[in-house]
Amino acid sequence: MKSLDSPTGATGADPADILLVGDVMLDRYHQGRCDRISPEAPVPVLHVRNSFERPGGAANVAVNVAAMGCRPRLVGAIGTDHSGARLRAVLEEDGAPADGLVAAAGIPTTTKTRLLAAHQQIARFDEERFLTDDAVRGRIHERIAALLPLCRLAIISDYAKGVCDATVCRAIIEHAKRHRMPIVVDPKDADFTKYAGATVITPNRMEAAAVVGRPIRDPDEAIRAAREIRGRWPIEAIVVTLGEQGLVMVSGDQVTMIPTQAKQVFDVTGAGDTFVATLAAALTEGMALDRACAVANVAAGLQVSRIGTARITWSEVMEEIDRQSTASMGKVLPLADLLRVVQRARSEGKRIGFTNGCFDILHHGHVALLEAAARECDFLVVGLNSDASVRRLKGAPRPFMPAAARQAVLAGLTSVACVCEFDDDTPLELIRAVAPDVLIKGGDYSADKVVGAEIVTGRGGKVVTPLFVPGVSTTNIADRILASSRQR
Repeated sequence: MKSLDSPTGATGADPADILLVGDVMLDRYHQGRCDRISPEAPVPVLHVRNSFERPGGAANVAVNVAAMGCRPRLVGAIGTDHSGARLRAVLEEDGAPADGLVAAAGIPTTTKTRLLAAHQQIARFDEERFLTDDAVRGRIHERIAALLPLCRLAIISDYAKGVCDATVCRAIIEHAKRHRMPIVVDPKDADFTKYAGATVITPNRMEAAAVVGRPIRDPDEAIRAAREIRGRWPIEAIVVTLGEQGLVMVSGDQVTMIPTQAKQVFDVTGAGDTFVATLAAALTEGMALDRACAVANVAAGLQVSRIGTARITWSEVMEEIDRQSTASMGKVLPLADLLRVVQRARSEGKRIGFTNGCFDILHHGHVALLEAAARECDFLVVGLNSDASVRRLKGAPRPFMPAAARQAVLAGLTSVACVCEFDDDTPLELIRAVAPDVLIKGGDYSADKVVGAEIVTGRGGKVVTPLFVPGVSTTNIADRILASSRQR
């Protein structure tokens, strides 16, 4: 993609048209509280407090495509019933035109009704019937043929309800191949023959396992399964989603493993739809497949942190990526900001710890000390000598690493809450300003010799010298490197 700011359309340019063919559904939710068991049967009684409807299946992919700033051209089948009317309405409300849907009198609109107690599903009941009407399928073919020339990418969202039969899939893929159009498939059929020739196919763990005929327990087994699938069918790339184990992508000789993004999972409903929609939006602008998968993975992580299917916007995904990439550097604070953060942490009942150093070449002794320091408190502040301070204390050519680099490395450690640079020879004034509850230094210091000890103990705090890792120091490491280079 030329820019990660937005896919074409989200900033005012013409949106990219994406053909989306698949099994559309209406998702109904009844949310409430369970406090007792029914006297009529051993089942929980749900006291419904809230009911709502959302697009599901391929319809959910469509609203997420729209949220990504693209224009979905949705083709599918619905019944001539109240649920079909409601699905059209919620699609329009979510910015996904429903004029490509074909109404079929012989089938109900696929409807999934979920009962939620707090954040958990306790039951689901479905209304559906497999599409077998050739006349309806003929109208679907006509709409696909009319819309394909308008689009830059096609998605097949197969939920095995009858819309995505072999004739539909082959017609889309053959057109896409002739016009060099990318095509993304979210499969349900274990026979991938009808998907052959797709650009990328995104089976989940169970779907991929059904294709290769064996369980997939970890990413390595998923990679082997993906390679086997590519060997059997001409599909450019296989992306196997593995839930809490992230995903793997295999394309030619390239193998990419991407860890999961979800920190707290409330509901996995619609995560695959969001992944496919985001992947498609990224590919429409030429983003490399591995990068597009990473972006789509972030979107799926946002989806599962919400209740039910939800619209995830491109800006939300970009904000989350920015948050992740800058989270560690957000720990590096000037003194005024640091004091506000410390005050907030203290108001939450957290014990403030402080340690300091040059951390010129971060080594395992530093890491061990910082981890030990973090165990002594709830919020560890690290004072970092500025370049000028290091130069005065250590002499030229120190520091080997500039302050910005040293800050970034320290901020990347989970043991460190905040980093603040100081320019004096000692951190005494910084300690006075932070007023830590615990002052921590390495075990090569005696407690009474630690700078700032009297300030901390005078306030009722304590000084801790938890450990010392012998035989390692920045000076020793630098000397060994120089000696090694002279021997060559």
